[in-house]
Amino acid sequence: MCAATARVIRRNGALYEWTAFALQVLIAVSVELGDDLGRGLFSQHGSPEGIHNAQSIALFEAAHGFWFEPAWQLYFEQTHRVLNFVITWQDVVPVMNTIYVLGHVCVTLGVALWVYFYRRRYFVLLRNVVIITNVFALFVYESFPVAPPRMTTGLFYNGHQFVFQDTVHSIVTTGSKVIGSNAAYNEFSAMPSVHMAWAMIAGGALLFLARPYAARVAGAIYPVLMLIAVVVTGNHYLLDVVGAVGVVALAFPVALFIEVVRGRAEWPLRFRSARRALS
Repeated sequence: MCAATARVIRRNGALYEWTAFALQVLIAVSVELGDDLGRGLFSQHGSPEGIHNAQSIALFEAAHGFWFEPAWQLYFEQTHRVLNFVITWQDVVPVMNTIYVLGHVCVTLGVALWVYFYRRRYFVLLRNVVIITNVFALFVYESFPVAPPRMTTGLFYNGHQFVFQDTVHSIVTTGSKVIGSNAAYNEFSAMPSVHMAWAMIAGGALLFLARPYAARVAGAIYPVLMLIAVVVTGNHYLLDVVGAVGVVALAFPVALFIEVVRGRAEWPLRFRSARRALS
């Protein structure tokens, strides 16, 4: 009888843990999803304005010497030989699409799961950083809509008109509709890149909270891979990435301040071990 009761308690505890995790993840992403679905279903905010702002971003980058996005895509469109392997554009596209689409969801969710079950004391901080990042990003979306490069017309590179190849359109959307559903999304939300913002948050969590060296290296590499993917797939400008760095840099101290006020702030494991070594 006691053993059966203990099993029920364990099952109920596990159900509670997973339910609490799912609800917090839903809260964390609700701002981003709400804007995407709301704007997609009811009003595509800033179609002409979004194209114009995207053109302005490209002109700003060109004027300041970092209009590299066309060169990156053109580089990967060419065939390269690495050791004994021949790498073509057809080989690159599925890899970049996987990082852009599945990495954004699966890696972020996987890191959140790991923090929730193995570094629980830092989960609320991580969750709040994501929420505040999304709120800041939403503010920028509404005040400065930007089309992604793949949708931007009137771009020039090396004196010639340039059109980005859209690698993810056919596997994710039809127009502004998500494939397999009637749900729509906000197409003019390139600035800042939430893909990059979440990648930096997930990578930073691994870098500072994980003990295995390989996990920390993965945390450092993942945002770099996402940076390459968002550009090569034609979904973001480099200035969008700078915007992502900005919103995360603003969100983290705000979230940390909330934890300090609530008396729950702790140093990440990397900082704690360094402080112990110095003491």
